[in-house]
Amino acid sequence: MGTYRTSRNIERSIIDFLETQLQSEWSNISVFKTFKQVDNFQLDIKTNKACVVVRNSITEHERVELGGYSTRREATILIDIFAPHDGLRLDIKDFIIEKVKGGIPYYNYTIVNGAVDSKVADGRLTILNIGDEPIDFNTPKEELDIKDRYRHLITLTVRTGKVEI
Repeated sequence: MGTYRTSRNIERSIIDFLETQLQSEWSNISVFKTFKQVDNFQLDIKTNKACVVVRNSITEHERVELGGYSTRREATILIDIFAPHDGLRLDIKDFIIEKVKGGIPYYNYTIVNGAVDSKVADGRLTILNIGDEPIDFNTPKEELDIKDRYRHLITLTVRTGKVEI
């Protein structure tokens, strides 16, 4: 039995939140943690089957007071959207942005045998900034793999609000 540290708690909290929110609206959108899971996933234009990947990127630790060692964490979270067509790409990105604006519940996770065993609410992730951009590979869409034709990137800057000692 173990526990996730802050970075993994942030990432997992966002994954859980997005899974819950997306499943309330769509039954055909999966949320993953790695691109490897996307490689094994089949987008489908007929059923609007799509997926989202949540990744923890750059984290900054700002000192709370001059001369002290305590910090506040600001994490950059990347949310990649893989859609089978442009309309669904736009719908998913607008839906996610609408849902995350008000913040995301933050949990501390306990792990047993590599799987989440339990989670305990421990505050809220504050969304400080949202970036929103389509991914353009400067290649005609028909020449790209289907997973890369209609991609979008949402970038969140989040803060736990906790002082880390």
